[in-house]
Amino acid sequence: MQQISPETLAEKLSQMDLFQSVPEEMLLNLASQSRIEKFYPDEAVFLKNDPGASLYLILKGTARVHDEDYTVAKLSTGQCFGEVALLDDSPRSMSISANEPLLVARIDRDVFFGVLGEHPNVMQRIVIQLASSLRRQTEQTLKHLRQREEELTILVEQRTAELQRQKEEADRQRLRAEQSERAEQQFLANMSHEIRTPMNAVTGLTNILLHKNPREDQLKYLHHIREAADSLLIILNDILDISKIQAGKLELERTDLHVAHIFEQVRSLLSFQTEEKGLVLNIHCDPRIPETLNGDPVRLKQIVLNLTSNAVRFTEKGHVGMKAELLEMHGQSCRIHFEVEDSGIGMSEEQLQFVFENFRQATSSTTRKYGGTGLGLSISNELVRLFGGTLKVASKPGEGSRFWFDIAFEPGATGSVEAPQNAIDPHQSLRGLRILLAEDNLLNQMVAEEMLQLLLPEVTIVTALNGKEAVDLARDQTFDVILMDVTMPEMDGLEATTLIRQLPQPKCQTPVIAFTASVTTKEVQRCLQHGMNGCIPKPFKEEEMINALYAALYPEPSQPVAPSPFIEELAGGNPERIQRYLNLYIDSAQMGITRLQKALPGNDREEIRKVVHTLKPNFRMFGLEDLAQQAETIEKAILDRQDEEGVPLLVEVLLEGLRESVNKMSK
Repeated sequence: MQQISPETLAEKLSQMDLFQSVPEEMLLNLASQSRIEKFYPDEAVFLKNDPGASLYLILKGTARVHDEDYTVAKLSTGQCFGEVALLDDSPRSMSISANEPLLVARIDRDVFFGVLGEHPNVMQRIVIQLASSLRRQTEQTLKHLRQREEELTILVEQRTAELQRQKEEADRQRLRAEQSERAEQQFLANMSHEIRTPMNAVTGLTNILLHKNPREDQLKYLHHIREAADSLLIILNDILDISKIQAGKLELERTDLHVAHIFEQVRSLLSFQTEEKGLVLNIHCDPRIPETLNGDPVRLKQIVLNLTSNAVRFTEKGHVGMKAELLEMHGQSCRIHFEVEDSGIGMSEEQLQFVFENFRQATSSTTRKYGGTGLGLSISNELVRLFGGTLKVASKPGEGSRFWFDIAFEPGATGSVEAPQNAIDPHQSLRGLRILLAEDNLLNQMVAEEMLQLLLPEVTIVTALNGKEAVDLARDQTFDVILMDVTMPEMDGLEATTLIRQLPQPKCQTPVIAFTASVTTKEVQRCLQHGMNGCIPKPFKEEEMINALYAALYPEPSQPVAPSPFIEELAGGNPERIQRYLNLYIDSAQMGITRLQKALPGNDREEIRKVVHTLKPNFRMFGLEDLAQQAETIEKAILDRQDEEGVPLLVEVLLEGLRESVNKMSK
């Protein structure tokens, strides 16, 4: 313990207002009977409601005056506390604790009266000083009570703030999850690119050889190579699909759907396998089913193909059957029963319990003998659920299996089933094209060149090894269409397309088709947002190449959206750039709709304000002045803390306008 001499302590006491009128010998007497005490950080000198007994003088360090965790004031070296305790031993109104190592001199109440009690004049002056100090402390206490009263009035806001902090923490967790998801998506995109690039060469060269009139024994080998390549692609697509399903990112489209056409496509795809195994493939499509339905044909085909290819894989002899039967029609809804059954190896009751789990097959010997990843049934189960149905199964060992599900559809547009685009005669529609092919992989470049020369008569192909070369060639020469690889050195296909869209007319309008191994929905959308006209996935099929070229060169006429004068001027009247701006608005508006829908139930006014503040300039840019005024009204009401009950109603009106604007601009 640090020692302080009575003389030194008396000198320090004399500097206090309280003891300025006390004679020196009395101060020395007080100092000699005082105690020096030390306190450690956060240690309490005394607590609220403890009885008053002593006066304290801070010799070194700092302390805080507080009520529980609420700090009222800070005390430092040379200051004193506890003066009122010399006259009144009632409970203290505040606590005192050390902020750091604290050294104090303590004068007890009995010492104080013992030294000064026999000197009335001195005591009178000290009492006056103490009364003044008491008044100051009372004022401070009242001030503190007023502060506490204010805090109590905003207790609900504090609790709301706590909920907000919890929400922010949940948002941070969500952000971390999204970052993890983005990393996973990036990994999947990279994996897709790395696998699809060599697979493009395998399938491309196989298709080229099939066009060169191979011998019968060579034809058999080539079919096996193509079948193996298709199997690898199915595995890759299954992994990408299950990732999207787990992330909740897989959504169904709503377009024209033809059940009979889907069944015929599945039959065609599996014909080689069924013929090779000597299986009978029975197909029954109820003629009462409307010719055109509204739904997602790609995903329905994926379900039927998964179930039927599984049936073919696990059936050594006998038959496989596909059936679609109309169950009922109710106004604008029809319910259809789909079924796939086989005479294959079947499954036991135990195996049926985990038949829809990821990466699970009956036994390890099943995997070795029949192959597959065990993802097809899991994905089919999830897709059926997205359609609003339930995938069911019945099976017995050695007696085959039966899978079925029921789905309700709305009838689509009437009319006959259109012939697939690959039925278009390339000699009439795509003859003599001049194509710029930007591809850094020489093997893939060779495959694409040979395939185009086989498919298109009188075609001229100019090649570039990177995006920079492609831009230079597009500037200096004229092309009918550009096939642009997305991932290239020096300059990628996205940046190259952006620069091509900035070239003078008419070269800026040359159709650009993404030639990419990354086929996730997000990647395709990114290509379109950068001004590309379509995408051809690697490895590509002949009909996909023809369809993409035809769609880019002969797009279906659509009703143009009338942009605002500002957008017209900003885009220089370029229709492609105008469409890109419209797409950006649609993306921002849809994000705003999602955020507002989440913020509205909990009346998260700050989130609502941020969203409308972000959307407001977009409204004005596109001439949507009514929406801009609504957004401004909502923002002002929130900032001014007005119209607490009216804001949600205003937001509902804004949401309706937002959805309407998105629908109009999407057409």
